[in-house]
Amino acid sequence: MEELRAAPSLISGDWDQDFLKTEQGIRRHVIGALRSRQNGLKTALKPLVDELARMLVSEFGLAAEAVDKILQSQTTLLSVLSDRYDALDEAAHHSDIPFVELAGDGRIVYANAAFDKLVPDGRNAPFPRLFGSRAADVGAALKANHNTSLRVDIRTNKLIRQVRVEIGPLRDEDGQQGNYALLLDQSAERSRLDALQDGVLRTDRAGKIRFANERAVQILGFAEAALKEMSLSDVFAPDDEGTTSRFDEWIGTQTGFTDFVRLRPMDGRSVLARVSAAPYMEEQNSSTGLLLLFAPLNEDLARQQLKTVLAEHADPQEIIEAMLRVVEKVIPFEMSAFGVYNDLSDHWRALTVFPKPRWEWSTRWFKVTADVIQWLEQGKTWNNDLSKFVEQLNPEEKDNPVSKAILSDDFKSMVVLPIRKAGGRFGSSLALMSRNHKYTAADLRTLQNLGVEEILQAADAAIEHAQARALRELKDNLNKAPSARTIATLLATGTTQCFGWEYVGVFRVDRARGKFVLVAEHVKNDRNLLVKSAAQKSEYTQDLSSGMLGSCLVQRSILVVPDISDSKRNYGFIQTAPDQRSAMTVPLFVNGKIEMILDMESSESNAFLGPDREAARGLAADCEQIFAARWHEAIELALMNRIEQAAVIVDAIGKICHMNGAAESIFGQARDRELVSFGARDEDIEELSQSGIQHRLHIHLTIGDAPRTEVTTLANREPLNDDYGHHLWLFTSLADQSRESDWGYLEETVTAVARETRAPLLMADGLLRGAQSLLSKPELMRNCANMLEQAANHLLKADLTFERLSERLTVQQTPQEAPTSFNVLEAIYHEIEGLPVDDRDAIDIEDEITDESHLIVSGWLERLSFAFRSALSSLLSLRVTPTDRLTVTIAERPPHRLFVSMRIPAVTAQPLDPSAADLIERSQSRARQMASVAVEAIQKAVEQHDGSLTELDGMGFEFDLPLCAQEASA
Repeated sequence: MEELRAAPSLISGDWDQDFLKTEQGIRRHVIGALRSRQNGLKTALKPLVDELARMLVSEFGLAAEAVDKILQSQTTLLSVLSDRYDALDEAAHHSDIPFVELAGDGRIVYANAAFDKLVPDGRNAPFPRLFGSRAADVGAALKANHNTSLRVDIRTNKLIRQVRVEIGPLRDEDGQQGNYALLLDQSAERSRLDALQDGVLRTDRAGKIRFANERAVQILGFAEAALKEMSLSDVFAPDDEGTTSRFDEWIGTQTGFTDFVRLRPMDGRSVLARVSAAPYMEEQNSSTGLLLLFAPLNEDLARQQLKTVLAEHADPQEIIEAMLRVVEKVIPFEMSAFGVYNDLSDHWRALTVFPKPRWEWSTRWFKVTADVIQWLEQGKTWNNDLSKFVEQLNPEEKDNPVSKAILSDDFKSMVVLPIRKAGGRFGSSLALMSRNHKYTAADLRTLQNLGVEEILQAADAAIEHAQARALRELKDNLNKAPSARTIATLLATGTTQCFGWEYVGVFRVDRARGKFVLVAEHVKNDRNLLVKSAAQKSEYTQDLSSGMLGSCLVQRSILVVPDISDSKRNYGFIQTAPDQRSAMTVPLFVNGKIEMILDMESSESNAFLGPDREAARGLAADCEQIFAARWHEAIELALMNRIEQAAVIVDAIGKICHMNGAAESIFGQARDRELVSFGARDEDIEELSQSGIQHRLHIHLTIGDAPRTEVTTLANREPLNDDYGHHLWLFTSLADQSRESDWGYLEETVTAVARETRAPLLMADGLLRGAQSLLSKPELMRNCANMLEQAANHLLKADLTFERLSERLTVQQTPQEAPTSFNVLEAIYHEIEGLPVDDRDAIDIEDEITDESHLIVSGWLERLSFAFRSALSSLLSLRVTPTDRLTVTIAERPPHRLFVSMRIPAVTAQPLDPSAADLIERSQSRARQMASVAVEAIQKAVEQHDGSLTELDGMGFEFDLPLCAQEASA
């Protein structure tokens, strides 16, 4: 290096031409210029290029232009190489990876900025001396003339850091063998070792500690820098007193092994520990020391026991308590509490307190301040002055009875293991408290290394899973409950199981009496919280306007009372049991009205803060949906049962999901069966499998077990349009319909005959009695004969009325026989010809039919003939004078329809003056009215033939009937 500094500088110009004529001079010039980093590669090589040009001109006699052309490509190549070299040199110099160049004697002749920062004043120093006990190994690597990788410890600023040094050959400025070296950071490997649950030490072959992970520092209590100045025998002693160190035996082994030792931590204790070790190999068959993993034996045993806790216990509380019994063997504590945070992490609730204190844990939810959350976030979650901790970080809980009891019980120290949920928020935590033990970071790290967090997460998840399962079961049971009282009982018992509340009472709002009525109540422990004692027989009631229940009814919202003794904020709470300390009321709505109120009470104060209010709101919403569904189901069931037909609802795949009572009488208990399974024939099965709207289907069903009964039905099918593909089927048993029709016909016939024939019969009876009274008076014999004749006429009219009523009632019944085809024109003429001569002569027929052969109608001849006959008789009875004519027009209209018009001229009938008419005339007028047939019966007969009837203001009728389509003649 001194020779290099004494050499002439080509850059500054203090050189002679003879200096660049030797290989050594050129090497010294170029390397020196590049190490100085004052110029780039192109500038450093320019004197060589200029000297070459000078020689070509002066010594070889070439023209300057020729020399420029000769050196043009060389100059271009030099520019390309210079750009790439300068960029790489800049990157290497400013890289975060320390880099050095070494002379042949191992001195540092160049170092980049990263190395200067790592080892200040390291230039010109012997490189191997930086690595302490590994100096000889590094020196051997420098002379090996090949690439070598070593893991070594380098002393930097009085600190020792573990690095990996990569060494490779690089000739120096004298052309002798030199080297380059890269120092690679081992922080990633260190992080992996720090994450281990066991302590890790690495020694050299002399037994000196070269590396210690965080766990080793925690267990032994020494700082890492102090450990690296110590030997293994300073911290490890044989497990048997008086036995010499076995390090010499360990360092000589070529395989891994396990042994037991006694640790010598800084506090002077002697701790039995398990140690596992293996030779630390730098290269194949080249051990540079030992790599040891160790852990205190009690922690090791505890870790093994904790692995079986989840397998041995299913109940979450048992899991937590079993885990704490194991932890107690490793970390001393006199009381512990495991609890959960709400979603906002501003409240914490203890789920398990172990062991139970002598005093009562009387608070359910504790307020958590932002200062406490920040304390948890910092990670140093231990404190050995609880009174000051509460006063500084959570002064709101200073007067809490539980906080007071903890401090009064002389608890002074605490360590907290916070457990995060997905998203990073705190989900739960475990607190260990002690009266005498001072907690440190070592205790927190031990909790973490034992795997306590995983067990508590599993227990917390099991609690949430059990709550969700209990809530699902409660909803299912509420849906299936047969009565309101059963619902109340399920709510009282189910909510205590789902949410852990001590007491739940269910009150019904009885508006008729103006009272709240206690329907059901349940307490889950031996607390005195019941409103009614076991011996009390009478019901418990409370006025609708009084107490916390009355406030809930008025405000229509959830109310929470953290402390019932606070009269200003307890909503008028009425204490009914000695252990009541906090309460919550939840209104339950049915169709927008409060019908029930849940009354939750607890023997703990602050029992319903945190997420309990939201849990209650969710429960109320679920109940409201269930009650609404039950309400609609009850309405639907009532409406379904009001349907006289057999109503069946099937789902999208044809399974029966609901039936009314009429359907059950036909199908039996057929819920969840496929409707097509009841089809008697293939065509019935095909129809039952279809969807969409279809009316008046004739379906044959087979019911019951073999031999199955066949039932003929008339069915209608319609979709419910409920987005789920359900369909409604309505079945009518034709046999039942026929029996009902017969009974209805009989009842209607008897009623109508009795009503319509009563007047002419009474008239005949009066005439006959009058004639009887005249028999003893010969001079009035002619009058007697007239009266007898009139009586006979009235009896004839009564008989005619009965006959017409029978025909009308028959027509109104649904046809039971199959339809036939007949000539409708012949039917019309037949009824006209059957009239009396006087009536027949009063009819004018306008027949516009040219071909009567195709006037065929499908239906029932007797019924349509009745319609024609009734219309003719009805219109003929309206004639006032013998000159009044009835016009019957018959025509065919497209497409294939028959038009029949029956009309009489408009007449004005003179009403009878009751005082001027005798009884006989009045009787004849009444008989004529009774003989006329109701228009409804005529219209019914026409509609049964798919036709229509138009009434012309009482003066006529128009028939419009469809004709059967005729096949074209061959």
